[in-house]
Amino acid sequence: MASVTSTTGIKGRAFAAALGAALAAMGATWNAGPACAADPTNAQLQAEIKALKTEVAQLQAKPATGDQQWTRTQEAAQMKAIAEEVMAESRKQQASALQAGYNNGFFIQTPNKDFKLTINGYLQFRYSYAAAGNDTTPAGAAGEHKDYSGFNFRRARLILSGNAFKNFIYCISGDFETGISGAPAGSNNAFAILDTWAGYRFSPMFIVRAGSMLVPFTHVEYFSSGTEFPDFAVSEYPFDPVRSDALDLEGAIVPHTFNYEIQINNGSTSQDNGPVGPGGHFGNRMGVYGRVNFAQGGPISDFNDSPDVAWHRHLAWLIGAAAGYESQNSTLQTTTSFPSLGEWETGAGNYTLNGSLSRFTIDAHAKYRGFAFNSALYLQNISDDAPSPALAGYASVLETGYYVEGGYFVIPHRWELAARFGELLFNHSSEHQYEATGGVNYYIFGENAKIQAAVTYVNNAAYTNSNLGTTVGTDDLIGQIQLQFKF
Repeated sequence: MASVTSTTGIKGRAFAAALGAALAAMGATWNAGPACAADPTNAQLQAEIKALKTEVAQLQAKPATGDQQWTRTQEAAQMKAIAEEVMAESRKQQASALQAGYNNGFFIQTPNKDFKLTINGYLQFRYSYAAAGNDTTPAGAAGEHKDYSGFNFRRARLILSGNAFKNFIYCISGDFETGISGAPAGSNNAFAILDTWAGYRFSPMFIVRAGSMLVPFTHVEYFSSGTEFPDFAVSEYPFDPVRSDALDLEGAIVPHTFNYEIQINNGSTSQDNGPVGPGGHFGNRMGVYGRVNFAQGGPISDFNDSPDVAWHRHLAWLIGAAAGYESQNSTLQTTTSFPSLGEWETGAGNYTLNGSLSRFTIDAHAKYRGFAFNSALYLQNISDDAPSPALAGYASVLETGYYVEGGYFVIPHRWELAARFGELLFNHSSEHQYEATGGVNYYIFGENAKIQAAVTYVNNAAYTNSNLGTTVGTDDLIGQIQLQFKF
């Protein structure tokens, strides 16, 4: 308030000083007497007064203008300080608040991303019809194969994943699918825990995980919700170890271009056989698996699905290879089932294996302007310590399988046509199985919402599988229509 008072004081003192100077000047003129100068006229006095008033006005204007400017500067500084204080408080509150949203899944995280939870899920609901032909079983006899049709959930999964304390990572997933492996006989919509693991990310090159997880062998398991057809190739199924309880090491040697995964696990039997335990299954076949992937023209993540939904403008391709070895613990036997082995010769699908299993696969994938190509070659050798009836009297059997498939978007991002051919062979048998599939897909919202339809013909099916629609020893015609939702 001193500044306001000083304004009035400055004006008064300026006027008084100017008036005093004028009077002094006039007094000096009058005291000089007639010898010095003549008395001023009225016109001269009026001119001097006018000049003095002008000087007073100038003196009054200078301090007033400066004071007003100072006042405005002070007010602006105060307003700026208040605004900065409010903004600082807002930033402080935002820094302590949780963040939430959607980015390839619903997420909740701390602002520094040290803690994060991502929620994903998808379901595949389908109608299937399978007609079994060329059945040698007499009509009405036990074991006669019949046609069947119906609705079912192929997959209905909920997935929780994320990180804690920045570098601790985790995943918990389960499936509500009807008739899932490991569920009690006759049960429907049984819930089973699938991928459930925890790990630590030392660096992008070294990530360690432990728990129940996918075995790094077949590439198809990496895009189970993003396929060209409602289901995998019939010739692929006998080679797929799916998942197991394991200790796993993975990482990117070259980010987005070259990665690896090495795993020690309970073997193929731990998924489908043996007593069910918390978080997994008990197996007695110690296994070692490893896989590498190399991509060009796009990151490895571009091949987490098989069709070219993104419509790559430049050629992108990936080559992968994997190997696995499982050694039987002969002192702790369980009934082990490997699809197709011995079924053609003896009809026996389950048998006790007291030998070893060796596997190898190589696969190739490419995407370009709506066209997608996928292929894989599989080899596995199963050995018994002695000739076994389950292996048609041989000590070992070499099984070979392959498939090639392609898809093309006739209308970009919407309508796709696809075709596939595959074959399954044995080294000790003239029997072989082949499959041919044609399909059409409509993408409502990419892989998040799509409708798929396919017709498959399987000649001389090597095994029975309700998901694929095959019946051992028959020629199968299988039709499937599937609706998929994913978030």
